[in-house]
Amino acid sequence: MRALDKFWLAVLILLPVLALLVLPPFGQRMVILVGVYALMGVGYQLVFGQLGALNLAQGALFGVGAYTVALTAPTLGLLSLPVAILAAALPAAIVAGPILRLQSHYFALATLALASLIHLAAVHVESITGGANGLAGFTALLPRGPILLVIVWICLILTIVVQARLFAGPMGERARLLRQAPLVAATLGIDGGRWRLVAFVIGSALAGLAGGLSAAVSGVVSPEITGFPIMVLCLTSVVLGGARHPMGAVLGAAIAVCLPELLRDLQSAWLLAYAAATLLVVLWAPEGLATLIDRWRGVRPVPPVSPVVPAHLEAVDGPQRLTLDGVAKHFGGVAALQGVSFTLERGEVVGLIGANGSGKTTLLNVIGGLECADGGTIMLDERRINHLAPHAIARVGVGRSFQSLALTGDTRTADIAHAIETGASFLLLDEPAAGATDRERSDLASLIARLRAAGRGVLIIDHDIELLSRTCDRLICLDRGAVVAIGRPAEVRANPIVRASFLGVEEAAE
Repeated sequence: MRALDKFWLAVLILLPVLALLVLPPFGQRMVILVGVYALMGVGYQLVFGQLGALNLAQGALFGVGAYTVALTAPTLGLLSLPVAILAAALPAAIVAGPILRLQSHYFALATLALASLIHLAAVHVESITGGANGLAGFTALLPRGPILLVIVWICLILTIVVQARLFAGPMGERARLLRQAPLVAATLGIDGGRWRLVAFVIGSALAGLAGGLSAAVSGVVSPEITGFPIMVLCLTSVVLGGARHPMGAVLGAAIAVCLPELLRDLQSAWLLAYAAATLLVVLWAPEGLATLIDRWRGVRPVPPVSPVVPAHLEAVDGPQRLTLDGVAKHFGGVAALQGVSFTLERGEVVGLIGANGSGKTTLLNVIGGLECADGGTIMLDERRINHLAPHAIARVGVGRSFQSLALTGDTRTADIAHAIETGASFLLLDEPAAGATDRERSDLASLIARLRAAGRGVLIIDHDIELLSRTCDRLICLDRGAVVAIGRPAEVRANPIVRASFLGVEEAAE
């Protein structure tokens, strides 16, 4: 997410000011509704825009906030709004644990189920919600008109400014990692579960606040406010405006509120016009109208931040030894790893070789926690780590690069730099020289030497045996998941089994 520049900040402030000075009561009401739906959309941007998870419960939680205000405003007045925030955030926090562990499509279905339960409660728990008749006559102690407009837009402006400021920096880069490459994020120590939990709860709280303000605007709350059309309005408005742009929710809400009024003469056919407008934006401005306006203004897109390897690598503290003892991994009836045992010391570089399918990448995945070992132990000094989550393993001292680049705009060096930035004592490098030029291979050899000098332990996979022979202290050869040779590079290369299984039968015959 880019920072909120002066142009957009001025637009954000001028809209409510002009509404107060120029517009009649009906126009002010429209501006209030824009602010209300934008506030719901800003909350939705946290989960859908920043983390890429399709949450289908935002509209129902908006309804929870509305019902809460309707029930508590007669006694609490304006204080019913904080209660609405809590009322929406609480069920989100309760269900977040199980549903945030689900894969993306199952997460969407689970949030849809939550929305359905809330809607059913609104319809059938008549003693509280009033059933199909809903609730009315609760606004006596709530602000109305210009005062409500000021409250809505102050809440919205503060929320947008804070969110834009947070996600314009390192937090935005971590969110990009979680969105585009969750496995990479985990191996860098980023706890995706905690991020999604916090985003889901805060987004739900904003939905509750928006729903409470909506109740103050309309003065009536019925089950329709928890229905799926509200969720569709939220989703389409965020997509139209821009899911990750600070002003995306505002522009999308303005379209969603104003377009039906502008196309009132078309009666129900306005939905067709709205669908057509949505399709055009998705086709011609997939990043949203706010980004399209920035492009017209000549504002250049903010390039993703690619880390670089520092010129001087500081010595690291932490564990001294990584030990594998009898590590095994099976996929069905296939033994990917069979009793793998070795040690890696700080300041040592070990190369992992073997034919394709010999288990090299699987071994790195098991060490880093991306796969669970079926047997054996993995220790950092005296601490067992093969029961830890990937982000926890990264935090105790094991970093990782990947075989192929996972992030748009990143380079091969940037992938390694991500791992170095964690300060890990041990680095697992998966084919960092794949497809590299001679110059890049030379730079990689220099980098590995610097890592050794800084006291890092490096376990590196590559098919370039000459590169590994120059840079590694030892080589380990895997064949069908088992260690068949381990020792200094010259010793391993001379091993008949290695020459046959990895270097090729023709060389073995020489």
